[in-house]
Amino acid sequence: MNKKKYKKNNNEKIKITPLGGVEEIAKNMYLVEINDEMFLLDAGLMFPETKMIGIDAVIPDISYLIKNKNKIKGIFITNGHVSAMGAIPYIVDKLNLPIFGSKLSIELLKNHLRQLGVKKRLKFNYVNSNSVYNFDNTTVSFFKTTYSMPDSLGVTLSTTKGNIVYTGEFKFDQSVTKEYQSDIFEISKIGKEGVLALLSDSINANTFGYNIPEQEAAEQIESAFYQANKRLIVTCYASNFLTISHILKAALMQNRKILLVGRAIEDAIKSARKLNYLKIDDSKFISIEDLNNYPKNEIFILSSGEQGEPIKAMKQLAERKVKGINIEQGDTIMVAATPSPTMEVMLYDTLNLLVKLGANVVASSKRLHASSHATREELKMMLNILKPKHFIPVQGEYRNLKIHTELAMQTGVLEENVHLLEKGSTLELIGNKVKVIKNNIPVGNVLIDGKSVGTIEESVLKDRKVLSNDGIFVASYAISRKTKSILGKPCIQTKGFVYVKKSAELIKEAEQKIAEYIENNPIKSLRECSAIKSELRTMLSSLLYDNTKRKPIIVINFSIV
Repeated sequence: MNKKKYKKNNNEKIKITPLGGVEEIAKNMYLVEINDEMFLLDAGLMFPETKMIGIDAVIPDISYLIKNKNKIKGIFITNGHVSAMGAIPYIVDKLNLPIFGSKLSIELLKNHLRQLGVKKRLKFNYVNSNSVYNFDNTTVSFFKTTYSMPDSLGVTLSTTKGNIVYTGEFKFDQSVTKEYQSDIFEISKIGKEGVLALLSDSINANTFGYNIPEQEAAEQIESAFYQANKRLIVTCYASNFLTISHILKAALMQNRKILLVGRAIEDAIKSARKLNYLKIDDSKFISIEDLNNYPKNEIFILSSGEQGEPIKAMKQLAERKVKGINIEQGDTIMVAATPSPTMEVMLYDTLNLLVKLGANVVASSKRLHASSHATREELKMMLNILKPKHFIPVQGEYRNLKIHTELAMQTGVLEENVHLLEKGSTLELIGNKVKVIKNNIPVGNVLIDGKSVGTIEESVLKDRKVLSNDGIFVASYAISRKTKSILGKPCIQTKGFVYVKKSAELIKEAEQKIAEYIENNPIKSLRECSAIKSELRTMLSSLLYDNTKRKPIIVINFSIV
């Protein structure tokens, strides 16, 4: 299909709004509006922050999209990582839109949908770098980029004023094989056509120079593997096919059998083998039941978490929660991933535990694990090739976005055309007029808690935090219906608050305070119950804090008999 030609239109209205993926890592979602048509670039999730206790994932607020769903022409995903497509299973009930993506990206999305039990029929459009889709107000096309998986694509939307380009997550690396290579010639063509606005990956904007070549990382992995004389256990992101290919190649060079642990890594490798991105014979893989049938130096274990997250997977292994696999003296452990800020504490605690168990831990490093995101010189290279009129840094924390704006100005973008947009703020381009509309679209975090999507209130998270820090204190008692006096003594139970045997005097004092309060304030009617409960909670809260400096959740139960 050829690109459609559009007549010059001075009234063409263009709006670009980040709904996620700015001032944060992952949760990528960017809305482009051209006249009366809307295009959604990526629909990702983010793993929860440490304080979000019990939350499985976080996705962007889509309330504006739901109101305008008849205008949205589709979701265009740039790769198969959950940062780009992970929100789709949670939004398809309300936004059943056509999905455009490469074969591998859509295969990985299908795996994600199956894992979460989503059976809704969806319309998938398989695209590649030659695909072109003509709409009423724009033509959407794609270009190859280098990322941690093959089939990664950037997206171009043509307008009468120039192209709108979204890089997706990318880097430049001349050492990668053909299926991972960026199409620099096509990117140059897009730049020569003229780029009105560029949305570009900023995650590594604070890193100087260039990434180490993947070929060098592969050599470092091979070297680390040759030093292992017993079992090798490695964890990585299930979607990082570049690292996976290096790891599997090194394992096979040592004639090790491969055990995959975790559904995400199993599905990812199955998809890559199906599409011939990984060519490994079935005989090279074993099951957990086969572990004892091979010498230790012929076993290689590759694991990843439920949603492809590696740190939790290694924690499960270290805590011996994976049936059939116990960390043993002499095992070599490698974490081939850079932890997110929210996972760093968990990683270091896990590594300490592994060392205590007698494992030889090979720490991740820049030489062992090449980053999947462009560094400063690579970002400047993209800017210099495309030469955008307007620039919007995306995908990264605020400090990285800020650095990326400075890089854009260094390459010639005018300061007034560099737009550091917040979530929900819109860059509006009409004719020669440029305007940033702050807080234009409602945005926020939608929390995923099991099967619950967006129904978790802040108060629930607050209670979970209190429970994790200070525990719970439950006081139960019975009151005579006739005399309105307390029957027996109150029953007090605690969980995570104090060790009862060592706090017997405090528990006894609490029992006495409750009994005295009820005797002095007899219940005259059931209407008074809630007020009495509230006063008892206040009284107990003061007592417990004065004695322990802790504030547990206090629950008052009583029955009238």
